[in-house]
Amino acid sequence: MLQIESGCVRAYYLFDVADTIDLAKIGALGGDMHAAAALPLWRPTPPYLQFPVPPLVANLPEAEFDGTGVAVRAKFYDYGVISLRLTVAAAGSWDELISATERARSDGRIARFAETNVLRICDQYAAALDERHCPLIEDYLIVEIERFTEPVDAGTLLERHAGELAGLLLGERQELSATESEEALRTRFSYHADDLTVVQWDTALLYDRGESARAIEEILEFANSQLLELRTYDALLDRELDSIYKLQPAETARSLRGRREAEQAATLRYLIVDVRELIDRSTNALKVVGDAYYARIYRAASARLGLADWQRQIDTKLASVGEMYRFFNDEARSRRDEFLEVIIVVLVAVEVVIGILTLLHL
Repeated sequence: MLQIESGCVRAYYLFDVADTIDLAKIGALGGDMHAAAALPLWRPTPPYLQFPVPPLVANLPEAEFDGTGVAVRAKFYDYGVISLRLTVAAAGSWDELISATERARSDGRIARFAETNVLRICDQYAAALDERHCPLIEDYLIVEIERFTEPVDAGTLLERHAGELAGLLLGERQELSATESEEALRTRFSYHADDLTVVQWDTALLYDRGESARAIEEILEFANSQLLELRTYDALLDRELDSIYKLQPAETARSLRGRREAEQAATLRYLIVDVRELIDRSTNALKVVGDAYYARIYRAASARLGLADWQRQIDTKLASVGEMYRFFNDEARSRRDEFLEVIIVVLVAVEVVIGILTLLHL
């Protein structure tokens, strides 16, 4: 059986809380506070990962669950996402690692703790949040193994312990079939002979050195923040389209000068621009520079999370919104043209009446 000398389980809870977060305001507020609950903010920027607007990171007071200490860290992204990471050390037998992973997955207190703290942070830094809204939540689990008690390379892990690795990723204690184990381990990467990264849609396993593991964790966290953003905008577009489709005929009565249609068109135009701008901001928030290995991991994580599928859904809905915008815009233009025609007819009629009256008085 595998024995872990050093490792940890990291539970990530990401919250979309606002359209944007002013990181400069958060940094200033945090720097001015000296209470025990103040956020000591710093900016992590590894040379192979570049953020045009680096996120802010805050180490929060340690929490405790059933006598086990849990390190807590918050990260603020400028496109409106706050990520809370809870880390518990894990060492000992493989069964103990599985138990720690199961607790992180199933203990509802952890999720409630994360949500309570993020809401408290939002209240504390409300001035830095633009267009705050009810948070949408995404979670992810990373099991990190730094060292085994006996050195093990990636090939040995995959050859002799594929079932255990797959069970850990899928949360299964019963023995899995060879086919299911292979599928669970399909998205895997190794740079050196003694490191291994396996990415699943809700869990990842990292067997790597500290600095490289931190880089991969940051990539996976960022990919999940993108998923959260796409889910947020998908839900927003669903609400807008539902409100359009539910309009009753009486509510869509044409206004005299097309003002109502013009306002509806302007609202839809703003929605399209706003969604595209915010998606572009989150999509371009991370650049993987000069390292094809990390770029491959990012692309694989994006595929596992289905980011391209979510983007296609949003593009389809944006196209529908665009069609509605053109409809309302055409309606507004038509009503304005009709109104101008009526004005011209009235002016001509007035001129004719004036002419007739003038002739009668002669």
